[in-house]
Amino acid sequence: MSDTPRQSSSAIGWRHLVGALVWIAVVAAFAFSTNEYYAGLGASVGLLALLGLGMVLVTGYAGQFSLAVGAVYGIGAYGSTLLTVNYGWAGLAAMAVSAIVAGILGFALARPLFRLRGHFLAMATLALTEVFYLLVNNAEFTGGSTGLGGIRPLELFGFTFLSSQSHMILNWVVVGIVLWGMLMLRRGREGRALLAIRGHEAAAAAAGINIASSKARVFTASAVISSIAGSLYAHQVLYVNPPPFGLITAIEVLMIAVLGGMRSPWGAIVGAIVLELLHQLIDATLPSILGNAAVGAGQELVMGLLLVVILVLRPDGIIGAISAAARLGRRYTREPGLEADAESNAPPGDDAPSDMASQRRAQDLVGIPRLGEVVLSAEGLAKHFGGVTAVDGVSLNIRAGEVLAVIGPNGAGKSTLVNLLSGNLVPNAGSVHIDGVDTTAMKAHQVAAHKLSRTFQTPCLFEGMDVAGTVAVGAHLRGSVGMLRSSVPTFGSLKEEETLATEAATALNRLGLSRLADRDAKSLSLGQQKQVEIARALVASPRVLLLDEPCAGLNKAEKASLMRLLRSLGREGMAVLVIEHDMEFVMAAADRVHVLNFGSTLRVGTPEEVQTDQDVIDAYLGVAHDPQSGHAGHEDHMTDEGVKR
Repeated sequence: MSDTPRQSSSAIGWRHLVGALVWIAVVAAFAFSTNEYYAGLGASVGLLALLGLGMVLVTGYAGQFSLAVGAVYGIGAYGSTLLTVNYGWAGLAAMAVSAIVAGILGFALARPLFRLRGHFLAMATLALTEVFYLLVNNAEFTGGSTGLGGIRPLELFGFTFLSSQSHMILNWVVVGIVLWGMLMLRRGREGRALLAIRGHEAAAAAAGINIASSKARVFTASAVISSIAGSLYAHQVLYVNPPPFGLITAIEVLMIAVLGGMRSPWGAIVGAIVLELLHQLIDATLPSILGNAAVGAGQELVMGLLLVVILVLRPDGIIGAISAAARLGRRYTREPGLEADAESNAPPGDDAPSDMASQRRAQDLVGIPRLGEVVLSAEGLAKHFGGVTAVDGVSLNIRAGEVLAVIGPNGAGKSTLVNLLSGNLVPNAGSVHIDGVDTTAMKAHQVAAHKLSRTFQTPCLFEGMDVAGTVAVGAHLRGSVGMLRSSVPTFGSLKEEETLATEAATALNRLGLSRLADRDAKSLSLGQQKQVEIARALVASPRVLLLDEPCAGLNKAEKASLMRLLRSLGREGMAVLVIEHDMEFVMAAADRVHVLNFGSTLRVGTPEEVQTDQDVIDAYLGVAHDPQSGHAGHEDHMTDEGVKR
């Protein structure tokens, strides 16, 4: 099952209220039933959980490995300290301004930072933490290494937070609010966008998601959360100095996220609690084993070894292990026969004749698509990779209602052509227009906004997302709800989410995939994954649909169903370009065929003209195609084009 359930208008109701009351009751019960020491310990764990949530948001949700937590944690602490001590501000106002400053800095730094990836991004964000540490350690206005004191306790609605118990309750209430917001976020439009970016950026961009903007917003939100944690720390300890905002804190928060599970906000909660329990256990047992002198170094050694073991054996952490066990339990308790039904779930209409040429003729009796104006045109497209010419002066156009097939041998440049048309690659020469608008230099998400959708040669699905959520990603541009409204849903945002869920369900039903809606998309067969991608492309209601080898992994009945779907889309006025090696499918589905060879156009014509062209036969088909039987030579059914340049 997915961790991205669909939203409904009843998403906020009595269950959320009961959950909030239970959360507060548990926290208050622990705080008032223990002594000052353990309450203070609980308050500290709450701050670490809050920092962990900030890391899960940017690293677990969006897949961007950031270690800037120490710096933004310090901005909150020092910001609140300076504003309250030097200028007499109220603690709550100082906390808000510090969070705004952290958010502005986070937004400003996000775009240059997130040009980097992987360990380069980790090192760059870790450098931010180190730079901040050096700054506050050497600047006079921060008190240097000595730090600053004289901070007033936080006051809220006339209540002053002085005791450890009050600090613990405050911290964990804030943690609960952030946790709830993150859980709500991942169920909505913006949450799906972040998970799509984490899973496959090219596919996310093709769905219309602005990658750079989404990364900047999520980094900003993470900075605000960490800054709030820093302000709470300052008003509880009443003294700040540089050590808590350096490398050690960043590593500790990373351990919390890894230990609990990076992919779920619950991982930050579980990780913070388990990490503190491990610290207490190690402190209690290590002296009897290695002696008192080895406690500090021994604790680091044990925690380091534990981190390595988790990364090797269970990289999804404790929450990941629990989720895997739950999925296993559901598999054994699932209704008998459901699995088999899902696997054999066939699109409607598969009782039609298996001969695709006959089905095409039968559909044409119902109505032949009327070709309209040119929707997509390309002139003189060229793309070079070093000394290799992948596409060389290709021109084409697709009319509304037309199905254009692009064929050619391996390495002919077919997939590169699709990448040029969709904005995933920028051509070295030539131009692309959609509905008369020049989209040549546009990025993929901008091209998608001009009503172009596409699929990929290898299915690009998203880890941890069910089929319904995966398809709903394709409707991203049909919604407008942003990150804040997704986190604190309004009636309007919930209504929009219902609409998007309905549209996703309609697309799934059209592909015959409704029974698979709750299945993990990446657990499906190759053919089913291909169909899910097509549904994701269709839910955007595109004017132009680009399909890259959609028949790979499909059986004969599924191919026939797809052929009928493409003819149906043509009758609805959609322009379709399909790359395919299965000649029976191509000859039945296409109105025109565009043949590529070595990156150049070899022939353009009707299926009948192409299949009898001697140059096409020599370059690709091998033997002439029989239009009556729908069969061709042995080379016609290649399904793995490999890397096409």
